[in-house]
Amino acid sequence: MSEVKGTEFVNLETGEIKEFAYARTVEQEKAFQEKKKREDSRKKAKAFTFSDMDNAREAIEMLTTIELGYYLVLQTYVRYEDNALVKSTHNPVPMNRGDIGEVLGINNRSHVKKHIDNFLAKGLMQVKTVEAKGKQVEAFVINSKYHFKGTTKNKKVVKTFSEQIRKLYNDSKKKRKPADMGFLYLILPYIHYENNILCSNPFEVNPESIEALSIADICEITGLDKKNVQAKINSLTWDGMSVFAKVLKGRKTHLKVNPFVFYRKDGEPDKSLQADFLIRGK
Repeated sequence: MSEVKGTEFVNLETGEIKEFAYARTVEQEKAFQEKKKREDSRKKAKAFTFSDMDNAREAIEMLTTIELGYYLVLQTYVRYEDNALVKSTHNPVPMNRGDIGEVLGINNRSHVKKHIDNFLAKGLMQVKTVEAKGKQVEAFVINSKYHFKGTTKNKKVVKTFSEQIRKLYNDSKKKRKPADMGFLYLILPYIHYENNILCSNPFEVNPESIEALSIADICEITGLDKKNVQAKINSLTWDGMSVFAKVLKGRKTHLKVNPFVFYRKDGEPDKSLQADFLIRGK
């Protein structure tokens, strides 16, 4: 038996707060630890980076859609304490050029070098000295002006969920292209805080004043024609879940972004927003 320190309760007659201890059996302790492990696993699966919405517009001006796709995928590998690109959370060793090529799916070394040099030249990536396994080493670091892990009081940011972005990119069945991820980067600055609607004024607090983007607007933003935009909206899925949900208002179609991919508020998405993507029809 293991004693677990307790739960507080209130004596309804005296108002006194007391604490009691209770004991777990070996089986209960094992079940508790397994539950905790599952919960910890879920927390890790929900790991995210912050994307600065205003500065993302700068990146969009500097990069092609393909380059934006590579940048979106790459920033999911930043380390919490210093924004260094690392192989994984469990193996936080700084990436070398070969590692970067591997996670981006680029086999040609000269192409990897070209993209890294491009990110460095434009200030989107830097080379800095960081600590790794007790040693000081040089590492590729994503510029925290654009994407970072940590805490922030800035409300003009989007949480980008790392695992979902990687799953979208690495879905071999879909033969995903970096331009597909670049399409997602292009819509980052347009996600509304309250409801994840794509709109031209994502910081508007009055619901009646939100100006939702039409398909034509998204065509203009992304430089794609209507057919290709519709194809992206319909095909960007992972594990049976869609990145976009269509909101019909009369003859007009607006789009919501999946809060398990991009989300702006603190904590979990509200149930109604989750339901837009979790509920499946027959």
